[in-house]
Amino acid sequence: MDKKLEGILDILDKLNSSINIVNKEDLDEQYENLEDFRVLTRDLDIILNNFGSLDKNDGDEIEKMLFELHRILTTFEWHFSEISDLNTTILKVYKDKINNL
Repeated sequence: MDKKLEGILDILDKLNSSINIVNKEDLDEQYENLEDFRVLTRDLDIILNNFGSLDKNDGDEIEKMLFELHRILTTFEWHFSEISDLNTTILKVYKDKINNL
């Protein structure tokens, strides 16, 4: 998934290069955030791989795992939202800007 997000950022960066509506720093920040996304993905893999060995009768252990899943999921949402915001910014003005060049 991180490669797909990087592909989306590449598209947005290319489109933005002709209209300059998004700050280069904002795009660069999202590229930097991809490493955090990769770490989250690894964290999720660990949880999924270890689930079978969890004691399902240990409420504390299950609660800890569920809180960690919640943290990962909400952070994934944040990453997608940040890239979606860049997409929306470009979407709102690209057609008009490109037609006026």
